[in-house]
Parts: sequence; structure tokens; C-alpha cells
Amino acid sequence: EVLVSAGLDRVVLVGNSLGAAVALAADSPRIAARVLVSPAGFIRLTVDPKLALASAVWLLRPTPEHTRRMLQLFVAPGEDPPDTEVGWMTLMAANCRTTLAPPPLPAELLALRRKRPCVVAVGEHDRFLPPRRLAPAVRRTMDLGLRVLPGMGHLTTPNHYDDVMSLVDEIADPLIG
Repeated sequence: EVLVSAGLDRVVLVGNSLGAAVALAADSPRIAARVLVSPAGFIRLTVDPKLALASAVWLLRPTPEHTRRMLQLFVAPGEDPPDTEVGWMTLMAANCRTTLAPPPLPAELLALRRKRPCVVAVGEHDRFLPPRRLAPAVRRTMDLGLRVLPGMGHLTTPNHYDDVMSLVDEIADPLIG
């Protein structure tokens, strides 16, 4: 409905994490292609004990300090989570109830999505969707190779925007030409 009301056609839909699962589930003839980064929807997310503890503390007491500690596990080693993400996620935990890790999307829906161009990428340090676990699922469901973005975790930070834009350019160029 949004694409229709905005008069948009031949859209390249881009999503990260849960947003990628939403982009994958979205159905419209106006969607020409998708770029999915660290996408939920293919496999169950891996949640190790350290991540589970940090998430529980964040949900029970959503302070910027707890949020930053949790998000530190979302980014690559040596990288800091952006302050904007810390603020946003603190607000989310304080005001919303999350389902946390969504289940995989139905196989029938994934089979339908194979009909349009798609690029699927993940950070080499993604704790939720390790490339070694995600790659076989992407190959099986979408018949695509998984792109592994070096130096990136689960969260796409400003340091990796150029990587994502390169994926968008790659998939959009044939649509434009």
C-alpha cells in the first residue's frame, strides 16, 4: 500500500536483521529486488549464554549502559555500537515488548521470493547468524551464495554503509539499464 500511495515502482527493498525478514515477507509486484543484510527469516538465530544474559539485563533494566553492553555483542570486535542505536534500543526496551528472535519464514514463501533478484549478506562476526550456519539455508531456500561482509557483526554500523550501498548498486544496475 505504501508503494502504491507513493507511486513507487521497481523498488529495491533493503532490510537488516528483523527488517530483512520483513522485506523478505513483503509481497508487491512493485518490488523488483531485495538486499537482505544479516537477515532473520532463514534460520533460527543463535543466542549464546553471554548474549542471552546481556539481553535479559537490557530488557529488565533498559539503561543506556545495559543497552551499550548488549549492543557491543552485535558489532564486530573492536567496534563500538553507534550512540543512535544505543538510544533507540534503550527506548525500545523501555516502551515495547519484543519477541526477540523471530522464527524462520515458511518454506513456501521463501520459494516464491526466488523469482526476483536478491542479494543476501551477513557480517563475518555475526553472532546471531554465523555465516557457516546461514550460508547453507540461503543456498537451499533461495539458490544464492551468501556474501560475507568483512569486519562486520550483526548490526550494520556507519562503517559498513558503503558495503551495503555496493550491494544495492550491484542489484539495481541491471534493473536501471
